[in-house]
Amino acid sequence: MPGQNLDRNAARQWLKIQIDKEPPILKQIAALHKEAQLNAFKARNAKKKRSAQDRLSNTPVTVLLRKRADVNPMVLLAAGVATADHILELGASGLRARANIDANAAANWVNAARDVKRAQPGDDLPAPSPSDWCEEDVGLVRSLLILESAGLLRYAPHTQGLSYASDRARAVLKGTNWLRWKFKASASDDLAANVAELSEWISSGNGEANREQVESHLARHMALVEGLRDPNEVARLWGYKHEELLTLLREEVP
Repeated sequence: MPGQNLDRNAARQWLKIQIDKEPPILKQIAALHKEAQLNAFKARNAKKKRSAQDRLSNTPVTVLLRKRADVNPMVLLAAGVATADHILELGASGLRARANIDANAAANWVNAARDVKRAQPGDDLPAPSPSDWCEEDVGLVRSLLILESAGLLRYAPHTQGLSYASDRARAVLKGTNWLRWKFKASASDDLAANVAELSEWISSGNGEANREQVESHLARHMALVEGLRDPNEVARLWGYKHEELLTLLREEVP
């Protein structure tokens, strides 16, 4: 069809211009949300490691291999090895030399300590009461509060309204690939309709009308992040948001 390529190329160029006009604040918000997701993932892993470490430190050798008649924890205690954590620090060879036991016994003790270290359900959950929190609990809850706030900001109706033009332009541009254009009979008409709809939306000013509200919401989010530097504020918000935060942890933090 004469002129089809020109029309398509001109439309694609116009769509790219609309994408380039995306307000920088939207990129900032998307980056904040991505950072919050990453920080929550890191905080969850830190909590898992802390839970395993606490379990190792609090597990005495006297409760390991209790059903085994061929090992004697008193031998380890006499050598100054008191916990599962200490066993793993020494390793099989170190434990063998320290407690003067054979290689088989040393391997059994190390395997038992590794069983204690193995991940268990709840390792990644903060303690229910802030009075029992460790540093990793505070960090995890703080990261979840920030992630929740960043998600609400990114997907708020006013943020979506401000981003509609660039988001829609991306979607329409994706539909103008050469194969679709060549083999779909209605491709030209569809593109014309989509461009007209988007042009009308931009001209209406409906998108830009959301900018002030988005800026205000971003300011509130940043104030929340600053306030969460205080562990007491983290604990206060946990008091009435813990169910929502635990749901967020399960559903959005891999």
